[in-house]
Order: sequence, then C-alpha cells, then structure tokens
Amino acid sequence: MKRRQLIKNLGLGGVALVATPTLLSLLQSCKADGPVFEPVFINNSQGKALRHIVDLIIPSDEAIPGAVDVGAHKFIDMYWNEVIPLEDQTHIKAGFDALANRLQDATGKTFDDAEAEDYDKLLAKYLNASKEQEEVFNKSLGEYYQAYQRDKTVKVDPDAGAFSLLQNVRGMTIWGWKQSEEIGENVLAYEPIPGQQIGCLPVEEATGGKAYSL
Repeated sequence: MKRRQLIKNLGLGGVALVATPTLLSLLQSCKADGPVFEPVFINNSQGKALRHIVDLIIPSDEAIPGAVDVGAHKFIDMYWNEVIPLEDQTHIKAGFDALANRLQDATGKTFDDAEAEDYDKLLAKYLNASKEQEEVFNKSLGEYYQAYQRDKTVKVDPDAGAFSLLQNVRGMTIWGWKQSEEIGENVLAYEPIPGQQIGCLPVEEATGGKAYSL
C-alpha cells in the first residue's frame, strides 16, 4: 500500500508522455482482461513477463485497482506497436532479450515459467540501483546506441538493456494507471472543469493529499 500511496501523490506520473486525445483513446480501449493476455507487439512469452512486471509495480488490493486491473499492460503493448518509431521498437525487443538473459542467469527460468517473485528480484536489482550503478548502465546504453547507428547487429549489454526496459515499463505503468478512467475519476482528485483559483493552498487541504488526474 505504501508504494501505491506514493504514486497517488506524484503529480507527473514518472514518465514523459503527453496526455493527447490519441493516447487517452488508446488507453481507454485497454480494459482489464482475464488471466490470458494476448499481446499485439511482443510475443506471448514476453507478454507474460510484462504482465507480471506491471502487476508488481502497482499491485491491486481490496480498495484500489492495480495497474493490470485497468489494462496498463495492454496499453504499453499497444503503445509500442502503434506509436513508437521502428528503431525504438527494435530497442524494446532488444530489452526483452536482455531481460530474458538476466532472468535465466538469476533464476534458471524463462519467461514462460517464471513467477512474480522471480521478477521482483530483477525489479529490486535494476529499479533500486544506486546512482553510481545507474551511471554505469546509462554509459553502456549510450555506447550501444552509438554503435547501433554503425552496425544494426550490435547487441546491448544485458544489464543495461534490462535496466532500460524496466525503467521504460515502470514509467509507462505509472502513467497508464494514473490516466485510466477508473483511477482518474475514482481514486485521484478529479475536477474536469476547475473552479476558482486559490493560490498557496496546501495540497492536504485542497485534495486530501491526492494529485489531480487532469
């Protein structure tokens, strides 16, 4: 619950996406599904991994729906398929290859047989990395992107690739969860037509500590 409460209080949602009508329409089309997720961009095995990761980033509880409940994993898959450029799609797939490599090394499992606790270990390693370790990952990523421009067959370092993918998924999960209709209207502070401007009003007094959904 602490993780979700922190996210509810974030104003920007942790990712640089603009809530355009196209993106919001894409998000609202991604309703929650059953236990079977059929992705359109990544393959089914990668889809299982994505669903586990999204569920771990914002899990559900008895009071508030989690990211999977509002279809954030489906939104991410469709966004990758319909919005990002071809070269970025290639890097996303390279990130999944890197994540599969790190998962295999850490647990001896594949995307098809890994469980939530296996991914939780990877999230702890890469999303809680020290600033120094992040600098190492980012330096490696920069070198990969430069090399890729010269040679399209070059491979990303598995640690840097897994780090980059998980950072991407975390940011999009938070954004998708916060922008969903269910969370935006029923969990966050929802005021589609703001009233009067009141400056310097403490957020606790204005919205009970919640970020605005719009």
